[in-house]
Amino acid sequence: MKKTVYLLLAVLSLTSCQRKETGHTVKKTESLIDPKNPLNQLLYENKIDFYCNMDITKYGVADTTRYKGKLYGFCAKMCKDEFLKNPEMYLAKSEK
Repeated sequence: MKKTVYLLLAVLSLTSCQRKETGHTVKKTESLIDPKNPLNQLLYENKIDFYCNMDITKYGVADTTRYKGKLYGFCAKMCKDEFLKNPEMYLAKSEK
């Protein structure tokens, strides 16, 4: 039973982030952002999700966090949670 639960959690964590590529051709558009999502109307310090490298200016934001007074956007809660485990590391990588 424990193995089944761990396997289910692993699968969910891998599929929760929107970075997974499906191999399907995506029709090119100006923007894929949902205009009804109020998070997409805010200004963020980042344009790329720190954890999965998704372009949040093109695909939108699903979760946010403030760190040292700055607002950061993420494609999924999992990406935000990973960022918060070691934000200085991700910020240092993004400055390079």
